[in-house]
Amino acid sequence: MKEEVMKILQLVEEGKIKAEEAYRLLEAIGEVTNVPQKGKFIKVLVKDEDSEMVNIAVPLRLFTMLGSFLPKDAKAVLDEKEIDLDEIISIIQEGASGTIVNIESEDGEIVKIWIE
Repeated sequence: MKEEVMKILQLVEEGKIKAEEAYRLLEAIGEVTNVPQKGKFIKVLVKDEDSEMVNIAVPLRLFTMLGSFLPKDAKAVLDEKEIDLDEIISIIQEGASGTIVNIESEDGEIVKIWIE
């Protein structure tokens, strides 16, 4: 089944399907488990002063796989801001909700991660 999961994630990464469609496919093959909060989404926004770099919404159930298809630019910004996705996943699995990360710099950069 891991091969099927990787194919689904690759389709998301290539922009051929949306995260919600990937979730339904993963659910259909039985790869979605350990749901902390049904029906919620984890949202990630990364902006600089001029434009949005990343703005994604992923079903919370699918978030544990976020690192597999998060754009390299977004990963670099998160690393630069010392934001640990594994730690965020752990916090969410423990039941956290609302805003998880909210960073706004003086020069207009924004990194925000929240559950909605």
